[in-house]
Parts: sequence; C-alpha cells; structure tokens
Amino acid sequence: MTGTAPRAEPCYFGSSSRPQLGWLHRPPNDMPEHDLAVVLCAPFGYEALCAHRSLRHFAESAASLGVSAFRFDYDGTGDSAGDDFDPDRWLAWVESTRHAIDAVRQHTGAQHVVLLGVRLGATIAATAAMGRHDVAGLVAIAPVLAGKPWLREQRALQAALGLQPPPEGYAVPVEVQESVGFAITDATRDALLAVDLMQADAAPAARVLILDREDRPPSTAWTERLRSQGADVVSQRLPGYLEMMLDPHNAVPPTAMLDAFRGWLMTGSSESATVAARSRESTPAVARWAGVEESVVFLDADRRTVGVVTRPVAAARSGVAVLLLNSGAIHHVGPNRLYVALARRWAARGAVVLRLDLAGIGESLPWPGVPENVVYTPSHLREVASAIAHLRDREGATSVRATGICSGAYHAFKSAVAGAGLDVVVSVNPLVFFWKDGMSLDYPSHLVVEAAAQYKRSMFQMEKWKKLLTGGVDLRAIAEVGSRHVASIAAGWTRNIGRTVGLSLTEDVGTELRAATRRGTRVRFVFADGEPGEDLLRTGAGWALGTLESAGRVRIAKLSGPDHTFSARWAQDALARMLDTELEIGTETVGSSA
Repeated sequence: MTGTAPRAEPCYFGSSSRPQLGWLHRPPNDMPEHDLAVVLCAPFGYEALCAHRSLRHFAESAASLGVSAFRFDYDGTGDSAGDDFDPDRWLAWVESTRHAIDAVRQHTGAQHVVLLGVRLGATIAATAAMGRHDVAGLVAIAPVLAGKPWLREQRALQAALGLQPPPEGYAVPVEVQESVGFAITDATRDALLAVDLMQADAAPAARVLILDREDRPPSTAWTERLRSQGADVVSQRLPGYLEMMLDPHNAVPPTAMLDAFRGWLMTGSSESATVAARSRESTPAVARWAGVEESVVFLDADRRTVGVVTRPVAAARSGVAVLLLNSGAIHHVGPNRLYVALARRWAARGAVVLRLDLAGIGESLPWPGVPENVVYTPSHLREVASAIAHLRDREGATSVRATGICSGAYHAFKSAVAGAGLDVVVSVNPLVFFWKDGMSLDYPSHLVVEAAAQYKRSMFQMEKWKKLLTGGVDLRAIAEVGSRHVASIAAGWTRNIGRTVGLSLTEDVGTELRAATRRGTRVRFVFADGEPGEDLLRTGAGWALGTLESAGRVRIAKLSGPDHTFSARWAQDALARMLDTELEIGTETVGSSA
C-alpha cells in the first residue's frame, strides 16, 4: 500500500527574463518511480481555464502510478511572464514546452517524457516533440490538426458571445482577433495558419494515444498518417470531453479518458527502468522580471491554501496590498487572465497583490470532508482572513483592500461584514448576497430579477405580444417570476420599516452594509449595465443604502457595455481603470509590466 502523493511543488523555469510557472507532481515517497515523466500542455485561452481542473487530475493520476508529472503555463499565459500581444506567440508556446521538458527532467532525473495535450495544447505538444529523442510518447485529447479551422472556430465562438462594441475611447486594434476574452494578433494568426500536423515529416513520438471526443468524427486521417510514419497509435472515442470543457464551476474531470490514459501509460512504462534514487532538486518558486517579483505562497502549515503574490521591484512600496478573490471556480489567474494583468499593473504602482485560490479551487486543496470546486462555502472566510494576515504580517502592508468578480465579490463583501480588517472592498458584479447549501437553482434571486426586467422590456415589443396572444409564451413562468419579484419588493419594504424602528434583522443587506462600514471599511460596488446584482443590492439594502451613499461610506459605480466577466478587451481595460479609482491605488499612467 503506497502513501499519499506529496503536495504539488511550484517552480519557475525557463529564461530568467521571461520565467514560466509550473507545478511538479511527484509520486508518493514509498513508491518505486518509473524512468519517465509526463508534461501536460494546456489548450489556449478560455479553454485552458475550463480544462485546468482536469489537467490537475491527469497529473495526480500519473503521480499515483509512480510517474512524475509537470503542469505549466506557456510564455505569456497563466502565471508566466508576458501576454497575448508579445511577438512570436506560436514559437514561444512551442519553446515553452521544450523548456518544460528540460525542467521536469532536471528536477526528477527522468530520462524520457510523455507529452499530454488538450486541443491546441496537443498541437503544441506534437510540434515541440519533433526532433527530440527524449519524448517517448504523446497523448492527444481532441487534437487540433490544423490552425486554419481552429481560427475559424474561434471567430465563431467570439461572434456567439454577442458582445457590445467598445464605446468611444476604447478602440481595439484592428489587427487583433478576440477569442472569448483572449487576443490573437495578426502575427499569431499567420503563424497558426501555417500549422498542419498532417504535413509533418515524421511522427512526434513512437507511441501515440489519441482520445477523441465522442460527439465528433475521429481523427482517422491523422491516425493513419502516424501509423504510416511508424508510430504505435491507439485511438479511442470516449465520453467526458464536453463535461471537462464546461465553465470552470461546472467542469468535471473525464473519468473514461483518465482511465484510458492510466492504462496506456502503464503499458508503455512497465518495462522502463525505475530510478532508485530519483533527483529531489529543490524547485525555485520566486521570479523577477520587468519591474515585478512574483512568488507562490502557502498560507498554512499544511500547505493547503495557495496564492501568488506580485510585488513591486522598480517602484517603491506604497504600503497598499490588494487581495484578489476567485471568480467562480476560475483559478487565481482570473477570468480572461484579468487578475494577472491587474496584479502586475498595481505592483508597478507600488502595491503588493495576492491572487488567492480559495479552498478546493485552482491550486488550493479542499478541507477534509468538503468536495473540491465548491464556489460558495462559509470556510472561505477563514482563507480570506489568513490571506489578510499574510499581507499584513509577511508583506508589511499597512492597508489591505479586497476585490473580486461574481463569487469573489460575494466573499470580499462577506469578509468585510465579518470584520476581517479590510480598508476597502470593491465587489464587482455580485449575483447573490446570501447563500445557503441546497439553495434552489430553479429561480435564484438574481435570475428572478433578470427575468422580471426582461418581461418589463417585453411589454413594449409588439412581437412579444403576438407570442402571448398565440400561446407562444409560458404564462406559468411569467406568473412564477412575477410573484417572486413582488414578494421580494414587499419584503424590502418590510425590512426598511424594521430597520427604522430598530428591529434586529437577519440576512439583511442593509444591516450588513452598516456593520461593514461601522468598522471603517469603505464599501464599493461596480456593476455592468443590466447586472441583476444591482437591483438585488438596492432592494435588499433599501433606505440604508441611500443613507450610506450620502455619507460616502458606500459607493456604486457603473460600466456601460461589458458582459458579466468582462470578456471584451476594451471592457477589461475599462474595469482596470475603474478599479484603480475604487481601490484608491492611483490613476497615473504606467507601462505594461506583463
């Protein structure tokens, strides 16, 4: 019986001027190790956010078999240096993968590696393997065989979002193609147009496992091409891909694909030599470049809760620290990698920024008995308190401020209410102010507000009246929404009267706002136009909100045009500017430190 695998180790690798961050998963200490390691290659952009949890499960699965595994962020992605607008992105991603191969071999002593890639990550892995003698195998999950159709798909996905065009003053460069919150420059697009795995002169590895999604035709042409080049190819269509690539809070690791990977990996490594004394070289987890320093920090003795701290190097420290909290189940890079950009922006202005993974999300482990990927749980207040203590005690912060989008907004606000010692809280697009386990998802409060607003708009649209008169509208749904909305308004009036006469109210937004501001916390809200959370706030807080706004203790700011998670590039820029002001970090112009 083998022991538990050690905690994944963070390490920076690659060029000192453009460091990349990786996570090394080692086998249990009492398990014989194979002379093999696995390097995992993420897909691009939004798909990488969705697949993050599953890739961690693939890495942990390999480690449980005695095979070290290494997850990493390509240059300009995730926690690594750079961004989408840097030159030579395709070459940089391929070279990043080669650096990762070198790093895992250096830190483990493994002589050979297997590359595992998802979608465009499989394409990058296959390209990086060419000409190397240390790549023993390739696992390609729903591989992208050529860049041209993939780019066409990205354009279709972007169009399906139906985003608003940028307002005046927020023009997006014409040479940039947006892809669900991320950017593809003309230079990157041109490089991808030239990518075609079918045209490769040789197979990327002697052994290849292709795991195709069951809802699409299999990659039979590539399978036959690889076999003609002498590769031993196993190709399977398995369930799980769609679930793996859902929004991060719904994404589920693909059990069938994990099982197939484990079986294939052990079949190929059963005859490989084990390493009696595998290298245990320490892994550096601090990097400096372009005026900032970043490091991975563990906030408890059990190394359970994880965050990434960005510190100023070129600028003098201001004493300000900012805590960024997960948006849903997206790990600490934030939606559209927005948190990384914000952290480096603010560090260039003298602030220390901690991007925290709450328990069971991203790189942080769940608490015993609690499942992972749970977005709303009372235990998260404990992790926020630990993060604030770290910023004050270890980073020397004299003023700690917190912000987050959606659920991150909720946890930031609740921490202020609980007296966590925050000077400023900025809640961006919160969708809920009170959450209970088992809360019904059929008609949650924010959807009732959203639906009521839609029905109100429909009253002035002739087409909607035609649908109603011809029976094309669900009257029961309208009645349900209407009754719940009226009940919410009535409850708001009742609470207003209760506060006025001094009653002690529970689960009351107005009471919580008073509690937070009474402790000296400056409470700010940022809403995109049409966000139902604003109506929930105004209805729930009632008269107390107006009083606190007049006193300057609560402030509400609005942005016109963004979607809920600021997918458009101009919206990310607009939010950054607004947060500069609301977090009181300063608005002076600085160069990018990414």
